[in-house]
Amino acid sequence: MKMSLQNIVEFQFTANPTYGIQRLRMTPKESERQKILSWEIILKGAKKEIEYVDHHGNVCVLLTFEKDTKSVSVLAQGDVEINKTNGVTNEEPLIPKWLFKRHTELAKPGVAIKKFCRNLTGFTGSDLDLVYKVANKLRQTLKYEIGSTKVETVAEEAFLLKKGVCQDFAHIYISCMRLLNFPARYVSGYMHKNQNDSEFQATHAWAELFIKDLGWIGFDPTNKCCPDERYIRVSCGLDASYAAPIRGVFYGETKEDLDISVQTLESSAQ
Repeated sequence: MKMSLQNIVEFQFTANPTYGIQRLRMTPKESERQKILSWEIILKGAKKEIEYVDHHGNVCVLLTFEKDTKSVSVLAQGDVEINKTNGVTNEEPLIPKWLFKRHTELAKPGVAIKKFCRNLTGFTGSDLDLVYKVANKLRQTLKYEIGSTKVETVAEEAFLLKKGVCQDFAHIYISCMRLLNFPARYVSGYMHKNQNDSEFQATHAWAELFIKDLGWIGFDPTNKCCPDERYIRVSCGLDASYAAPIRGVFYGETKEDLDISVQTLESSAQ
């Protein structure tokens, strides 16, 4: 399936900042499951300083903006061809797999998540059966509710609330799978709302697990499925802070209003 995507991010400042720097992870990387036919990032009110690939394999762009900047606009757009791989990505990072078993602040298990995982010990099925079982049990436990959590909400907090958004679902799932001794990583990208809708969610998050003899495989605990042709994979990391589409700082006595819009210009089956 070929998809044409346009992602617009706009910053509006209440007062002119003194200086700002932002890191963008908004460029999808070519792989077995997705071919990048074209891609570009267009900046207004900011300057591109450097482009590089980080240790997770993400394409990063550093941008800066100077004094008296009233607004910054980032347009990321291009054409991507998605192949059906049943969730298999086999995107190998530049860091060892054991690092993806390490608990991070956003995906660290607490008492409740540990208790949830203890009930899964002694499972006699295959590794693949286990990862599906965990995803299904979490989806039965958790309710998807926009506005119920914040960007900084950690996995244990969202699990106790029993609700959250895709970032929370991914963090909780990653926390569980690391407890069960699977290397697990957070993935940021885009997903169609449904197969008959040309509109994307602003962003979407899911997880990838390393399974022996299969490699890295994606699992979306929010939708209880493996990423298919509806998904565009953009970045990954130990948790959301390592894969955020935009992250940075600005200086000065000002506040920012952030607006994000994502749309598909065209979608066609190959």
